Amino acid sequence: MTKETSPLLSIIIPSYNQLEGLKETLNAFSKFRSKHVELVVIDGQSSDDSPNWMRENEASMDCFKIESDKGIYDAMNKGVALSKGQWVVFFGTGDLPTEDGFAELIRILEEGPDTEVLAFGVHLLPPRESGVPEFYQPVWNASLKWRNTLHHQGAIYSRTVLRNDPYDVRFKVLADYHLNLKLWKRGVKCTCFDTVISEATPGGVSRTFTQSLYSEERALKRNIFPSLPDQIAQHVFTRLKWLKKQLS
Repeated sequence: MTKETSPLLSIIIPSYNQLEGLKETLNAFSKFRSKHVELVVIDGQSSDDSPNWMRENEASMDCFKIESDKGIYDAMNKGVALSKGQWVVFFGTGDLPTEDGFAELIRILEEGPDTEVLAFGVHLLPPRESGVPEFYQPVWNASLKWRNTLHHQGAIYSRTVLRNDPYDVRFKVLADYHLNLKLWKRGVKCTCFDTVISEATPGGVSRTFTQSLYSEERALKRNIFPSLPDQIAQHVFTRLKWLKKQLS
């Protein structure tokens, strides 16, 4: 398939036992389906009715795969392998595109942006955790060393980038942060926009602020920034973040 005939954008939706959310997300994207956009669903061998529903409603998707996986990032890597779009974005079950914002995204992609990553705003639906803003605006600079400044449902990657650098499945909760840090450190170009393209549902494993979450954050940062001064700084910083969450 040539660049001229391949879809412009692949929307990859990993799903596990979330049939109603999956239906909602697929229905919201139905208006964008065309030669420019494909919908890819990766189901981790759900025990609810998701597999049956997907087989009976193949027309709602461009392609899908149903098989067990090693976690959400393994499912996302499988989605990239299955996708055909020039660009890739990930949505969770229940997450929704904003009509005007997503139309703007398509327009920008049609112009052929000179970048490898694009980042857009995300509206975080209630209930939100303490300290979490309603709107998440992207930043691509040294701030990434301290927190993930790209929201997952607002990050659009060149498919080539994701095929060359798949998510590291050693990181069960923050592999997207690990990837963003790795790309930023390498000097990959990311263009940021204020336009809000998605509405993200609350919850998710990365929003559970346990000690194990911050332990994983330290581990991924050791992988990217192995120097002793960086490790000490990140150790202190993540400990303070955890303490602040406990007191909020």
